[in-house]
Amino acid sequence: MSNIFSECVITFSGKFETGSHSQLGELVRQNGGQVIANVNKSLTHLVVTKDDFMKPSNKVKTARKNDVSFVTWDWIQQSIEKGMKLAETAFHLGVNDTANTSTEVEMQGVDNISNAKSVSASHKEIDINETRANDKDETEPKPGSKRRRKDVTYDTPVITTRSRFSNSGNPSSSPVNQNNDDNINDVNEVAMVDARNDEIENKEIVSEEILNQRDNESDNEQAKPAKKRQRQSKSSANSYNAAAPEAATVTTTRKRGRKPKNLSNEKDNDNVDVKTSVADIAPVAINEQITDIAETIEEEKKMVTIIKKGAAAVDSSFQYKNTTHVFVDEEAIWDCLLNQTNVKNNNNKYFVIQLLQSDSGTNYYVFTRWGRVGYNGTSATYGPTSSLDSAKHEFQRKFYDKTRNRWLDVCKNISAFTPIKSKYTLLERDYGGDGKEKEIVTKPRESKLHPKVQDIIQMIFDVGSWNDTMIALNYDASKLPLGKLSKATVNQGYLALKRIAAVLNGEEQGDLTELSNAFYTVIPHNFGMRKPPIISSNEVLKLKLQMVETLGEIEIASALLNQANESSKNQLDAYYDSLMLETMEPLDHNSEEFKLILKYVENTQGATHDQYKLEVLEVFDLERQGERERYKPFSDFHNRMLLWHGSRKTNYAGILSQGLRIAPPHVPSTGYMFGKGVYFADCVSKSANYCFTDNKNNIGLMLLCEVALGDMLELVDADYNADRLVKKEGKHCTKGLGLTIPNPNGSITLENGTVVPCGKGINSNNANYLQYNEYIVYDVNQIFQKYLLKVKFNYKYY
Repeated sequence: MSNIFSECVITFSGKFETGSHSQLGELVRQNGGQVIANVNKSLTHLVVTKDDFMKPSNKVKTARKNDVSFVTWDWIQQSIEKGMKLAETAFHLGVNDTANTSTEVEMQGVDNISNAKSVSASHKEIDINETRANDKDETEPKPGSKRRRKDVTYDTPVITTRSRFSNSGNPSSSPVNQNNDDNINDVNEVAMVDARNDEIENKEIVSEEILNQRDNESDNEQAKPAKKRQRQSKSSANSYNAAAPEAATVTTTRKRGRKPKNLSNEKDNDNVDVKTSVADIAPVAINEQITDIAETIEEEKKMVTIIKKGAAAVDSSFQYKNTTHVFVDEEAIWDCLLNQTNVKNNNNKYFVIQLLQSDSGTNYYVFTRWGRVGYNGTSATYGPTSSLDSAKHEFQRKFYDKTRNRWLDVCKNISAFTPIKSKYTLLERDYGGDGKEKEIVTKPRESKLHPKVQDIIQMIFDVGSWNDTMIALNYDASKLPLGKLSKATVNQGYLALKRIAAVLNGEEQGDLTELSNAFYTVIPHNFGMRKPPIISSNEVLKLKLQMVETLGEIEIASALLNQANESSKNQLDAYYDSLMLETMEPLDHNSEEFKLILKYVENTQGATHDQYKLEVLEVFDLERQGERERYKPFSDFHNRMLLWHGSRKTNYAGILSQGLRIAPPHVPSTGYMFGKGVYFADCVSKSANYCFTDNKNNIGLMLLCEVALGDMLELVDADYNADRLVKKEGKHCTKGLGLTIPNPNGSITLENGTVVPCGKGINSNNANYLQYNEYIVYDVNQIFQKYLLKVKFNYKYY
């Protein structure tokens, strides 16, 4: 830890591509700075996005009344990279940056948008096409039948395309080549112009339409004329060697939509039936930046309820989701999710393909849905058809067209999948779990657990908390929801980051843009309309490592939850049993143990961590099954201490069931200050910061562990290879020496010889890199989990 920002009091305003406010704040604290939640008189620096500065946000307005430096995140990042606090001048946001840009919307992070014209519109120009079909009829059609919707006749099987937007004003319908079902207007959202004409005339409208058009332009056939696209699609289909069943008549239909008149590519989508509702349209303020739009949509986005029968869930957008299921046979589970991210072109899109069978077993459909990550997108349906072979062929043809891989070669062995540039990548999903969100509801049987233990189990297995964490990490849970995220996917994320780390450290040559694309493709992110950031620094890499680590812990927790849900026991008891604990018992608040731990907390909260005050709510005597036996060889080891470890609540199902673990070999060591190991602290707030709480979610969990330290390798600077040095020099752990240490005279030695460093913080009088001590062990057998604490973070500012 450095003291780069030791004289700085910092807060943040705006949405940063590199991470959340809490994540960025932790980087500042690790480099000696103080971070506060709100603007007050002590504030020295407001790190702000240009968007928030231009509005200006409430924080900016308040800070202008004080002597505060307005700087970009680059000032923080480059100061850390240089190892010194750089002059703020080059990073200032000044008065000139607030110039009125109402007639020119600045699309930050989006460059070289092809075929995406700016839109000028007024309320009077908006054209709403009348509905030509009644979409409320959920009755499943019969194969081979003809359905009449007023003046339009449909032969089956059909491809029905649904979108929230259409470029065509022509309500008629006409046959199109079935190979183009995913290329007919790959647009899934549209801006609704403000009703007040005086605010919208002659203004440029920024809509998600522009970015979605651009997403699709990366597919080669999209930018070509319709006839040429048809020829190419036929050629593509011919390259897929499966025998095609007899061709079927295909017709398309769309939802009615509201559109500005002057959108580009109008002629591409003539003769499309259009339907919409006002609820489908999201308002876009004229002078708001893309980031603000994305934030609004992200805040309003809800988890979708999915219909699951058998191995996989039917997509929620499918019209007959209540009367169909994903087809499964000995060949495959006929369901796939594809992803494609291209940072340079600002592509971040998905493609869903499902072969669905009616519950009656007579009809088959191939349902596809595609669009920009975070949005519902456009969907198409092939069918109904009574021919299973025809449906299978359509599924395989579509999969090959999008990936250039053959479905039956990779559906049961994803390692056989070969990623092709400018094509989609197959995401692996775990079909063993239930994918549904489940609330913790106590079964009729009464729980045998202590009420305080029940409360902890509810916290650990709180699905809502998992979702909140994934959203905070920008993870797109709509692609790989709870129960579907596999260990293999997590490992692929680690491997992608390891390749990036090798380039950043100069060990290998590589294109960071392409490597970032690979990571975002494997680990889907929801950036809204913002451009996915290139992972180009160790600071950003560390944040992504923390993200993948957390996703791995959630994967473990989700698997335990699904396993416990099969039990006939009380549900909370079943969750508790899945943790494989020997004991978890609340301590009496009047006991000497509780009082000692309370003293340890009160005395060791760091002076630089004054944005909150820790309050101990409960302490649990803890023991994991088998851990005492594993720790036995170290139980009489010299230099044993009771030390802190903090982590997100989402991580504790894995921590308690599998213990504290060391990152495996495929995880890059970059980002681990002293190499791959388990990290502890004698300053409670140093560990508490890793709980990642905030003033809204201010309850965290922390561990107190007995750690056998033995002979320590003492370091004053970070060393990613410290684990190797420890082994080389015959030591047992690393100690990162801090500037502030617990007063040794205040330490207490327990009966078994373990030292509790609970003295108040004093200055070590050493010019050390770290603010507080850190202890790192590289053998998990040296760890014995002793206490679990439920802690409240009382934040000073709201």
